[in-house]
Amino acid sequence: MSTIIPRADTRKASLWPVIFALAVLAAILEAIVLVTAPRPNPNTLAIGRGSKVDSLDVAIHEPIELDFKSKAEVLQIRSDAVQKYPQLLARKYAPSGAVFGQIVDGLPWWGLVGQIYYGKGAQSIEGESEETRFLLNPYLLAGADFWTDGSMDLASARSFYCAPYNLRWRPRDSYAEVTYSAACVNGPRHAPYFDLIAYNARDFNLNYIYVSYRDSLNLTKSQAPKEPYANPQFIHRGNSCGYPGGCNNMSPQTPGIERIQILDFPASLVVWLWKDQPNSAEQPADMTFIIHLK
Repeated sequence: MSTIIPRADTRKASLWPVIFALAVLAAILEAIVLVTAPRPNPNTLAIGRGSKVDSLDVAIHEPIELDFKSKAEVLQIRSDAVQKYPQLLARKYAPSGAVFGQIVDGLPWWGLVGQIYYGKGAQSIEGESEETRFLLNPYLLAGADFWTDGSMDLASARSFYCAPYNLRWRPRDSYAEVTYSAACVNGPRHAPYFDLIAYNARDFNLNYIYVSYRDSLNLTKSQAPKEPYANPQFIHRGNSCGYPGGCNNMSPQTPGIERIQILDFPASLVVWLWKDQPNSAEQPADMTFIIHLK
């Protein structure tokens, strides 16, 4: 006597191949996420109780050309810059995947002259790679990217580089400061604004940022964030340069730390940094970084 399977059971039996296929697909997707997700960032600064020195002056490296270098070359250049000051490292350093993992082999980079004078297009890569102002100065945890008014001539653009100076660390106090000249802002064709570039802090696992305008001097910002927030800055292939195939550049736009207005001189900007998300801006920062303009 043959067994008759009820229709409902037949429907359930026919779903098993679909369920199995979905389970396999989920496992594949999970594996892809595990492989492609940035590894946890172990980079740690030797500050506070873990400090090795009371104070340290850090030299500023001038920009260089990175166009068409391999990712491995760029990461080695970064690592070499970090290793110049082992006194500031609590453990072995490796460039953060979240910050540098999306750099693409063999691409050009926005140039300083291209950024200031030529703009988007084939000549956007002219001059030293503008990102090396920060990439080669890893202990400049938050650097200023000054605005111009867009009318600078080529000769001025070739000589326009606002180099920071007097980068001084007090690791035991979890404190560092740097100075820029007022000439970066108050000369002809300049604009009284700057953006903060802080992926160096993120690379060292200081992932949250807050600018305290209450404690700053002669600086302001429209709609300034009221609470610390996660710094998203990283480097990848972008199309903003307009060069065929794109360029390695920093992304994304970070309105919370852009268009900071300079009201007068001297000026100073107080930046607080945390490894983990703080409960509020009142929570003591893991690191304080000050930018002076004078």
